[in-house]
Amino acid sequence: MKEKMFASRLVSSIYRQCKILFCQNIYHSTSKKFIYTTSRELSEESPNKKTDLDYTIGIVAVAHERFGELKVFVQSMINQTQSNWNLHVLHDGVNEEFCNIMEGYRRKKPMQITYECTSKRFNDYGHSLREIGLKKAIGQYVLITNADNYYAPKTFEFINIAIKNSDHKPDVIMFDMVHSHRNAGETKAPRYSFFKVSYRRNYIDMGAAVVEKSLAQSAGFSDKSFAADATYFENILNKKLENRSRLILTKIPRVLLVHN
Repeated sequence: MKEKMFASRLVSSIYRQCKILFCQNIYHSTSKKFIYTTSRELSEESPNKKTDLDYTIGIVAVAHERFGELKVFVQSMINQTQSNWNLHVLHDGVNEEFCNIMEGYRRKKPMQITYECTSKRFNDYGHSLREIGLKKAIGQYVLITNADNYYAPKTFEFINIAIKNSDHKPDVIMFDMVHSHRNAGETKAPRYSFFKVSYRRNYIDMGAAVVEKSLAQSAGFSDKSFAADATYFENILNKKLENRSRLILTKIPRVLLVHN
């Protein structure tokens, strides 16, 4: 009995120590698959900290109508506090209203915003468009998302600081989100509840993580099923493991995405 109590206390002590290390933003390499850290470098006292931006983030967004949400999404990109991004929006099938809306934004940001319609509608949750857009992505990192989501104005500012302050160049930078619908993933929660993102099936969305572009393109977006988000991230991890490397994963513990 004493041995069991001692073992239980030892495990609890080890857990507390590991938790402290995790919260202090210290890399731990006990996992054979990940080098994992959190990013807390941006303090509330200095929210406009600048970084040397020698890279860009390419956003691939897929759309099918929902034009009100489309306008909110594009405006959330324009409202970003840092400008090292470019946006390409793909519409599932030909749509004149989509083109008219996007042309207005393109004229405002001709160096950053582009768009296209596919010649036919694929109607496969937007996955074929993601595959097309990923191949065309520009920049060192890529964010695949839906054009009915929207992002906090400091999203890329937090991402930039997480990249700059990492001891290892991150392969994936992920962040938390909220959903406008109930029971996201495997949770039982009301709308707009906090959703803690983690690198596992049912707990991550493609719009909640930026991925190093060459790694993302090598993994591809081949799955066309409903759960293709999870497959995308599993393929990214598997690509690293195939090369006998661990995935360098950084987590920004802030809500930056509203998922619709």
